[in-house]
Amino acid sequence: MGATYPTGDQWPYGEFKIALSVTDTSADGHHVRVRLLTKPVGSQQIFTWKWHSLTSGSGDTYTVSTTAGSSYGIYETGVEVARFEGDTKLNSCTDWT
Repeated sequence: MGATYPTGDQWPYGEFKIALSVTDTSADGHHVRVRLLTKPVGSQQIFTWKWHSLTSGSGDTYTVSTTAGSSYGIYETGVEVARFEGDTKLNSCTDWT
């Protein structure tokens, strides 16, 4: 599993464009998902965004372009990548900018 996401110290924006990519690196029969994580300005509360799934198998990469926005402003971004069996999350990793 792996993912790429924007780099930088802070994202104090109301809205911005973002691309999330995930690559399935394990031929284990499970699928991978990626989602954006954000923290609003002035808070450590984590907002989890919609999962995006890659189900085509090992060696493939999926990239989704979307827009993220918050009326509070987005202070920090992260990404969570996970391995799933159906709707059951088997394991995951997160990283923050």
